[in-house]
Amino acid sequence: MTRYYKTPKLKFSALVSLIAWGYVILFTVWMVLRLLFFDRFWWLAVINTLALYLFVPLLLLLPLALLWRRWKAFLGLCFPLGVFIALYSPFFLPHSVTVSPIEKTFTAMSFNMLFSNTDYDAIANVIETSTPDIIGIQEVPPNGDAVWIKRFSSDYPNFAFRPVEDGHNVGIMSRFPIESVTMLPNSPMRRALSAAIRVDTDKRLQVIVSHLTPNYPIEKLIQLASEWFARRANEVNYIRSLVKQRSVPTIMLCDCNYVNTSEAYARTHEVMKDSFREVGWGFGHTALINEYFRAARIDFVWYTQELQAIEARVIDGGGSDHLPIIAKLQF
Repeated sequence: MTRYYKTPKLKFSALVSLIAWGYVILFTVWMVLRLLFFDRFWWLAVINTLALYLFVPLLLLLPLALLWRRWKAFLGLCFPLGVFIALYSPFFLPHSVTVSPIEKTFTAMSFNMLFSNTDYDAIANVIETSTPDIIGIQEVPPNGDAVWIKRFSSDYPNFAFRPVEDGHNVGIMSRFPIESVTMLPNSPMRRALSAAIRVDTDKRLQVIVSHLTPNYPIEKLIQLASEWFARRANEVNYIRSLVKQRSVPTIMLCDCNYVNTSEAYARTHEVMKDSFREVGWGFGHTALINEYFRAARIDFVWYTQELQAIEARVIDGGGSDHLPIIAKLQF
């Protein structure tokens, strides 16, 4: 009687197929839950926040399925691959922008400086090399406004800072005249202000500087995540109403603490455009885990439809755990 034995090669290829199908099934379950509930449940919201990393297994499984000729598994893996392309291809496609030679342009930066960051030389270097016209600052510490004003007021003579509560707050500095400033209400906007800026004789702009509820401290994720996401959803709803009531073009310079696969992002995107998505390139991650690893893009320059984005990029440096993001916009 002839006996047949599976070679290690066959065993390994079968294992690859098994893992691939397990991954496809779990991925499909996530997609169904996302379509049905989006961020309704905190644990699903956390998964949606980490969505980019759900595609990492593709880097290993797709080549292995090809190598071992597991064609059915390969076809199954094309589903998550297609979802990745749908979600992230806009960040890697070339952009065509028509720039008017007569309309006013300006640059705006959003920068979470980190409340404990005292490397003002690094901050100054970022600002001096990128020369934004308007800077929205988050995590300004106590007396940080005095330091900013002393260091940068010659270039940015117009400024406003929200009084520091619970360790830090937000501020704005501008080359253009600031006509009025509104400190947005603590409920729901804990850290935010709105400034009316005259960019040109007949060009006015509303600038919102905001720091939405963070996912912090991470060790209290299970305990507090539901509260974080609910609070941030309320903040986004308030911003939406503010933008809908605008009388002039509006931008928002924001440490939003959400990513482009979250429901909060989708809700914001219904009333404003994401400058980096429109004209940036790459993932554009701004949140730093350490000097080698950028985790996510949670800082934004948003704008309304009366404006158009010409350029958008993330800038290295600044001494913070966030990288500044800057956009060139035109009326």
